[in-house]
Amino acid sequence: MKTLFLHIGTPKTATTAIQSFCGANQEILNAHGYAYPDLGVRYPYIRWQRNAHFLIGDLRSKERNLQKEKQLVAECFQKIYQLFEQYDNIILSDEGLWLKGINHREKIWKRIKKEVEKGIFSVKVIVYLRRQDEFIYSRWNQQIKSATGIVSPIFVMKWEEMLENLSASIIDYYGILKRIEQYVGKENIIVRQFDRKKFYGGTIYADFLNIVGLTYSDEYTIKKEIENISLTKNNLEIKRIINGLPNLDQPRNKILRSFLYKCSELSSDDKKYSMFSEQETREFLLKCEEGNNKIVEEYLNGEKKLFDDAYQAEEKWRPNNLTMMEDVVRLSGSVAIYLLKENEKLRRQIEQVKDRFKEQNYVTGIQKNECTL
Repeated sequence: MKTLFLHIGTPKTATTAIQSFCGANQEILNAHGYAYPDLGVRYPYIRWQRNAHFLIGDLRSKERNLQKEKQLVAECFQKIYQLFEQYDNIILSDEGLWLKGINHREKIWKRIKKEVEKGIFSVKVIVYLRRQDEFIYSRWNQQIKSATGIVSPIFVMKWEEMLENLSASIIDYYGILKRIEQYVGKENIIVRQFDRKKFYGGTIYADFLNIVGLTYSDEYTIKKEIENISLTKNNLEIKRIINGLPNLDQPRNKILRSFLYKCSELSSDDKKYSMFSEQETREFLLKCEEGNNKIVEEYLNGEKKLFDDAYQAEEKWRPNNLTMMEDVVRLSGSVAIYLLKENEKLRRQIEQVKDRFKEQNYVTGIQKNECTL
């Protein structure tokens, strides 16, 4: 039977790297009987490589068109069926499916179950998991840095506020897996630990190919990775504050964010800090321990523990840390240098226009004098 591999994340587990790798190696995948298709659907701020996004694709719209959503999903599945006539395996990927596919969107999994019941293909759901404290920080980091210039409470939410409003279901990996299991069956869920020490073949690419039944070799191309860059904790705090400024439209927001990315590359080692203290980390992970142990028991044969729970930072991050002033000055200086360069460029352009204008007036004056004579 044909197989649909559905890679659902989780977010911040090298999903961008996997999607870019599959997109760049389509011909090789095709030669082995696999397709990573561009289904021709486009959404704002979503790369085509997130080719499973059609399952949740209208979530960004202010006014949802349910009929259009339903029609689009049907059209995409029709394209998938046509591809199955040529290929035995199809790979789809979108990290948004991990949470958005569960939060009031069970219809997504019902639709997948309905398609599977037609008997044309089976489904294998692939998910990489990372430690819950790291996951929620990455999620909050993404939320703050990705603000699109629209003033919204979620774009200026402090870490402590986020924790107060954090739903227990988000860090209940076991609960989410069990809900997905209702629609696809436990035997069709493949759980991997997002731990470089445990990747098959030592890389995320070799590990992912191993999951879908392929072997990594030199024939595959790894282009320069498109990284989903994270801001340092200091620069993230600066971005959070900037998000609340009036008149911060998308173009200006994009420019400021680019400066923060550059400053994050220049900042001192961010890994010395954690958003939790060591005690807070233990208390937070304790909430997840029972479910994590069940995941090991039911989905990871041979593993003793889901995550290494060691505290890897030196101290808890605080806004008034010693390097914050340095990062503020670095950003201010970078913006000032950029503006000075832009000003110099504009002045040169103005001088060039003036010179052309003078030259044109000079020529026009000569022509008038000739006419007079």
